[in-house]
Amino acid sequence: MSLAALDIAFDATCRDRRWRFAPVAGPDVARCVVGRSREEAAGLLPRVYNLCGGAHAVAAAAALGLPEPCRDRLSERLRDHAVAVFAEWPALFGGAPDRAALRQLAGTAEDHLALRRHVLGDDVAASELDLARATPAEFGKWLDRAASPTARLMRRLQDTLHPDWGRVELDRPDMADVVAALEDGTPRVARETTAADGWRGAPLIRDLLAREGMSLFVRLLARLLDLLAGLAGNAGPAPDRRPPPGIGFAYAARGLLAHRARVEDGVVVDYRILAPSAWNLAPDGLLARMLAALPTNDETSRLARIAVAAVNPCVPVRLSFERGERRGDA
Repeated sequence: MSLAALDIAFDATCRDRRWRFAPVAGPDVARCVVGRSREEAAGLLPRVYNLCGGAHAVAAAAALGLPEPCRDRLSERLRDHAVAVFAEWPALFGGAPDRAALRQLAGTAEDHLALRRHVLGDDVAASELDLARATPAEFGKWLDRAASPTARLMRRLQDTLHPDWGRVELDRPDMADVVAALEDGTPRVARETTAADGWRGAPLIRDLLAREGMSLFVRLLARLLDLLAGLAGNAGPAPDRRPPPGIGFAYAARGLLAHRARVEDGVVVDYRILAPSAWNLAPDGLLARMLAALPTNDETSRLARIAVAAVNPCVPVRLSFERGERRGDA
């Protein structure tokens, strides 16, 4: 079985256990390749996991000992972050989606550069800004100029989010953690892997981490930087370690993806997949700790949805709240 969804209920009247988590189990889809050849398995898995098919294709090929396929992982990454920045995040404050921006995703490289300018602002100072390398002062000026809808949205998010709210510091999984989790089918220790993995060393993120730690706002900003880099045609982060034979890594928009294959006489006899959400949605994992670090007030519902957006799970997370608030997918 694998995680198909996560239901989370908040009850402000329960002091000891305000957040209750109910994982929804689904079939272990990776088992569909057992009994197939390497090539069949490598072709099938990206179609089954089509949300991040390119990342799964790369991880599967590595795990199965096949050449790396030529897959368009950039489009997956752009789609994932763009839907958040142009639709999901504005909706947190009652805003409408930027449908014109979303349509540009299907365009050419020139359209992507135009979309990048739309994100940063059309004036020269804004459009030429390398946000990832900006100082906190330069970033603050970009927010103050409010030269684009995205800049205004990020200012709203920064003004809404106290750095202490939802702040969690967890290590990324190391090789031993990943190998053990693949063997057990679940992580043994609390770790995190998100879009922030590839941006911790960026000057702006590094400076903000020194000031406020891994806050909700810093996590959202890392997703924005990943979108901007993708719009400029830059490849996403590459795994910084080489796994042992039979294990394949790839970075998806949501974090590190790991596959493990065992093959005998050319036939797959066991196959396991460890998605980023296996870490981030684990009991006492990243999201659970982030929610526990939120205040209980009139903004708890919105803050919880922001926390889910910052984690960016691979499976639906359904939040429900007391006081008659409407249940909905985050």
